[in-house]
Amino acid sequence: MKKKLIGFLMCFMLVCMSLLAGCSIVEADYDKYYNQVVSVVVNKENEDIRAEITKRDLISAYQSYGYSYEQYYGMTRSEAIDMTLELLQGRKITLLTAENEFGVSEQGRYGLTEKEQTYLYQQVVDSLDSNLTAYYEDITGTSDEEESDEITFEGYTKTAKLVSVNGSYAIEKLASSEDPLASFTYKNAKNYFDSEDYALIYSNFRDFVLSANQDYKDAFKEYTRQLRISEYGLGLSQDTPSLFDREIQRLYTVAYENYMIQKYSYSNRNLNEISSVTVSDILNRYSSLVRSSYTQYVIEQDESYDDNMQSSLNDIYYYRTDSDATKFFTVANILFMFDEDQQAEYEALTASNTNDGGMSNAEYQQKLDALYASIKPVVRVYNEELDIYKEVESDKTVADVCKEIYQALYNAQINGSVNEIGDVINDFIYRYNEDTGMFNADSNYVIGIDSEGEVVSSFVDSFNTASVDLYDGGTGKFGDSVLTGNSNDYTEGLVRSEYGLHLIIYTGACENLFDSLSVSDEQAIEKLNNTRVNPLVDKTYFDVLYDEIYQDNYSYYESINLEYLKENYNITVYKGRYSDLIG
Repeated sequence: MKKKLIGFLMCFMLVCMSLLAGCSIVEADYDKYYNQVVSVVVNKENEDIRAEITKRDLISAYQSYGYSYEQYYGMTRSEAIDMTLELLQGRKITLLTAENEFGVSEQGRYGLTEKEQTYLYQQVVDSLDSNLTAYYEDITGTSDEEESDEITFEGYTKTAKLVSVNGSYAIEKLASSEDPLASFTYKNAKNYFDSEDYALIYSNFRDFVLSANQDYKDAFKEYTRQLRISEYGLGLSQDTPSLFDREIQRLYTVAYENYMIQKYSYSNRNLNEISSVTVSDILNRYSSLVRSSYTQYVIEQDESYDDNMQSSLNDIYYYRTDSDATKFFTVANILFMFDEDQQAEYEALTASNTNDGGMSNAEYQQKLDALYASIKPVVRVYNEELDIYKEVESDKTVADVCKEIYQALYNAQINGSVNEIGDVINDFIYRYNEDTGMFNADSNYVIGIDSEGEVVSSFVDSFNTASVDLYDGGTGKFGDSVLTGNSNDYTEGLVRSEYGLHLIIYTGACENLFDSLSVSDEQAIEKLNNTRVNPLVDKTYFDVLYDEIYQDNYSYYESINLEYLKENYNITVYKGRYSDLIG
């Protein structure tokens, strides 16, 4: 599977009569116009440490994110552009600080390790690939996701753990995963590059295109055409090698600046004063979230409770317990899906039956039974080296898979904890499931039963009925499934729908973590530390709360630190050079 990575294509719409609504910015000398310096930041102690922000930089930043201040936050055009410029100034000052702190100069030509340099040029290559792929998908009408036979389980990397120190609980910060090089390994995607020679990168990139199919060649032509459009009027050479030389330079500049700022941020995040989150902080944050949910849904009786429970379960920290409240629970779904031909046959068969096509009910049921029996399961195996589940050829039937799942769940329920059973369920989801909504989901599917016994759910009736049976008519035991195991037919109990066959697994009632307020701090932190937000993924309430507090602490530090850094710089703004953008 080709992994779509973030592209850095900075396409400036220079042919537009008005890049920003309401302002005219067309002038004869485009090059001079767009390269005007609108702001300069200079270190007070060393004037050689300086950076310039051009009008082109400002326009590009406004197009990327600055417009949102005006569109969504009610700022005027002038305020939005000033805010955009201020953020650009902060970015440049942070970059200069990072270069000085790490001894890096000339955009990383000096001071970066070989691995860091390779990482940056890999980013360039990946960006070229991503941009080319985007044009390819436009031409072919396809996407990587549609063609993929690989699934990635993102999981969760813990950033802290609860430890016992002298009889009391404390929090230990774990090794950060924010280092951009932490998971980087040397690779040579499509063999585009061998060094920092831009011409060689372009040459290898072009060689790949020429060896590819016609659609990729057409995508390359469109990529080239868009680069020419982006530089219209600048008086620059328009031959393809020159276009890509400048494109690769742009991609490298963005990759380099992003990396240096991220490296600086990563270094700061490991400072003790930022990472010192306490047990009391965790408990106080949880208490405030419970009070907030309680106030909204119990005291204020917010009528959106049922909708919010189904759409954003993990944002709610108190569940109603009154007699009129809907009782919610969650289920996991493993879907054995119709292929395209089977889907077409299903639609034709149901249409024929609906339209009285002369088919008896017995004949219709016989054909329908045969169609569902013809479904073949997708089988994936886990590749530990690549950390993906990859589809493989297999002779397994749906019955084979169901038997395997039933026996594994049965054994896990006898021998394992809730978390261990959750891990078993999650593994099967990635090995056999075709319901993309279950992949890397924040929570499982939520279904409710209101005070009158009616189902509260957006799912199809057959799915709801089977799920309620697990919750109400069954034992209500975590890991129970619609599979009975009481006969040799391990597909007995599977739920039929227009999509195929569903194996539904009960993953618990939505209940408040604490029945009373009389628990000690030690009991409370243990409960938060041991209770998963989604029982299928090893991410607990402790993890969620810690990450939120830590991020708040760092955001505050980052703001204060940037103000401190700005004191070391003289910042000059030439507002008259961009006043025409304001209108």
